Amino acid sequence: MKALGYILLICIAFITMNCEDVVEVDLPPEEPKLVIDALIRLNLEEQGSPVRIKATITGAFFDEITPTPLTRMQLTNEAITTTAGVVFLTQDPDSPNEYIPGTDEGGPDPSGLVPNSFFTEGRLILTFEFEEELYLAETRFAPAPAIDSVIQGDQTLFDEDDIEIIVTFTDIPEQENFYVFDFDFNEFLTIEDRFFQDQQFDFSYFYDLNLQAGDMPNISILGADESFYNYMDLLIEQSDLTDNGPFQVPVTTVRGNILKAEGVDNINIFDNVGRPQEFVLGYFAVSQEFKTSITIE
Repeated sequence: MKALGYILLICIAFITMNCEDVVEVDLPPEEPKLVIDALIRLNLEEQGSPVRIKATITGAFFDEITPTPLTRMQLTNEAITTTAGVVFLTQDPDSPNEYIPGTDEGGPDPSGLVPNSFFTEGRLILTFEFEEELYLAETRFAPAPAIDSVIQGDQTLFDEDDIEIIVTFTDIPEQENFYVFDFDFNEFLTIEDRFFQDQQFDFSYFYDLNLQAGDMPNISILGADESFYNYMDLLIEQSDLTDNGPFQVPVTTVRGNILKAEGVDNINIFDNVGRPQEFVLGYFAVSQEFKTSITIE
């Protein structure tokens, strides 16, 4: 990513020195798109975890992202047949583009927490209405292993100022696993266990940010299924090309798992390959998270 940045910088400098005319480019108008960030991170060492779903609307390419109202948003666990199997979400009065658990009276729950037992078994379905259209998504809980250690190394990648972080963890045994690492600052990495199943594994991650001694970045491992892994992998690839974080609006449309319910003839089939125009941007996932931090030396 840094090497690409140097190439672009050289090209821009060359163009600036050799071009005097101003070129105006008329970009085609972009149809506004709904963007949903519904990644729910579970800390199973606690009884409950915070739930906060963000909804925005994109405008033209250079427009700011604006909040948008959704209605009748809820989470349902099909395996729980009592009223405990439904969690209603309401607009956060302090952050109008975010939705948090509500109370029976309709206001926000002061704790903002949902019991972890709601998420860990059964199929989970997110539904909401936007502009009088029903949208839905489904997922299942994805476990993650603990992080065994995080230490600072002394190697570099592209630049002498790169900071190496060495992460060690042990793969969840006897199953195929996919993981997403969150290195703070909108920096993510996807890993699958194809070559280290059931084993301890360590790898290096290089920060090319201007981190200073004493800074303490948070580092998390998130469980993922294959679909969420593939989705994040594509977003990371795009963000490497644009210097945007993977939860910013992507340059090209990366199809998530949230779609318009109209015309869905089988609620058990959520891929709907023939209806790409009915998907919104974003993803619904429920991941176990282990988080730690490191102090930069």
